[in-house]
Amino acid sequence: MRIEKISSNQIKCVLDKEELLNRHINVNELAYGSEKAQELFKDMMQKASFEFGFESGNTPLMIEAVPLSSEGIMLIITKVDNPDELDDKYSGLSIPSARTFKKKEEAAEQTASEEIHPEEHHKEPSIEDEKIAAFFVYGFETLDDLTTASRFLLKYPFDQSRVYKTDSPQKYIFSMQSEGLYKSDCKVIRGILSEYGEAIHCRKSKLDFYDEHYDIVIKTQAINVLSNL
Repeated sequence: MRIEKISSNQIKCVLDKEELLNRHINVNELAYGSEKAQELFKDMMQKASFEFGFESGNTPLMIEAVPLSSEGIMLIITKVDNPDELDDKYSGLSIPSARTFKKKEEAAEQTASEEIHPEEHHKEPSIEDEKIAAFFVYGFETLDDLTTASRFLLKYPFDQSRVYKTDSPQKYIFSMQSEGLYKSDCKVIRGILSEYGEAIHCRKSKLDFYDEHYDIVIKTQAINVLSNL
């Protein structure tokens, strides 16, 4: 189990195939909240608390599950500030195993316990989920990693994507631009890209430097091209 802190309200947990096998858990059990899945979630939150001080308190949590090519799974855990807007805020998710974990009070014992709510979110993106212009730049060590990540991005409306090749350890630089991505989709996209590559923080103007100094491997619509390799 590998946990990374994305922000004060969000962490990412990667579980490989061996971890799931050792716990006798499959992806469906994560989706439907079996006892083994809830035990895994509690262990995950304890580890996040110990390593990063990440505490949910009474704040509802949104769990986004992204299957990985290695037959593992990546869980993105986000604190939801306004529970009343949870369904609208995350209705853009098309991942069928996404689930909502919430705290509920037990009146008899005055203790809190995590609960997985059974409803699934298969709705189209809500108009209340704001669209934004998005720009991503990530570095990849191998073309295989870049190709694998690209296959997860096909369903998102990117207007432009380009691949450069450099002599640095990050041999491939992948830039993507969109004029209209849902905020909830941006979180999922960052999670996918960070599993295979490393974020490069730069402005759009830096692309002019890349154009001049690096080899352009794929000039346009790189996501489509890579997904067909």
